[in-house]
Amino acid sequence: MANFEGLNSITLNPGDELPPLASGRMRLYNMMFCPFAHRSVLYISKKKLPVEVINVNLMEKPDWFVQRNPLGKVPMIEHDGKVVFESLIVNEYLDELFPETAILPTDPYERAQQKILVERLSSVTAAFFAFMMNKDGDYKQAKDGMKKALENAESLLVDDFYGDIAVWPIFERFPIITLNPKFGVKKFPGIKYPKLSAYIKRMKKQPEIKAVMKPIELHEKFLKSAWIEKNPDYNLGI
Repeated sequence: MANFEGLNSITLNPGDELPPLASGRMRLYNMMFCPFAHRSVLYISKKKLPVEVINVNLMEKPDWFVQRNPLGKVPMIEHDGKVVFESLIVNEYLDELFPETAILPTDPYERAQQKILVERLSSVTAAFFAFMMNKDGDYKQAKDGMKKALENAESLLVDDFYGDIAVWPIFERFPIITLNPKFGVKKFPGIKYPKLSAYIKRMKKQPEIKAVMKPIELHEKFLKSAWIEKNPDYNLGI
């Protein structure tokens, strides 16, 4: 994308030198397969902000990254000697910094309602990771959790809201469960969730989504390298 410099650049590891950041420039510290960093990539994409991207090894973090961010998480943005991290905080900060392209509503009450909605949809994230982190091979509890989370999402989703970007990264990844027979899920989300299916169809058409969307098979390969092989391949697809 024209406004991203280095979005698909090679991941930097301990010992790698951090390029200097020019005055007035904004930098996003990212990991290409992180769903939380994906939130800010989408936000920046939608706002069309010019940024340079540094992809970071999150298993073995470079010292310069931890010095800037003691939590060692992505996303993180840096500009003019200032550092902000945590995806939802980063995105709200960007709206305040560039109000002319604000995505959150300007009305305080409406803005609060949008953020509450994102929190109420957090069960979708928990349901996804229940599949990914399962170690005993019994996925009944994970499937029950998914059913409750999708029913909740079906009842809460509206036509257009800020949380589109906040929850989309998990919905982009969730079809991974249909690729592995052991999960016992053939379709996602399924015919029981027409509003959710319409939301997914609509989101896939959005320019900011299409510009950075990865094939589901690539997400699966990364998660396999990270969760099963314990050796995340941060540069998959480059």
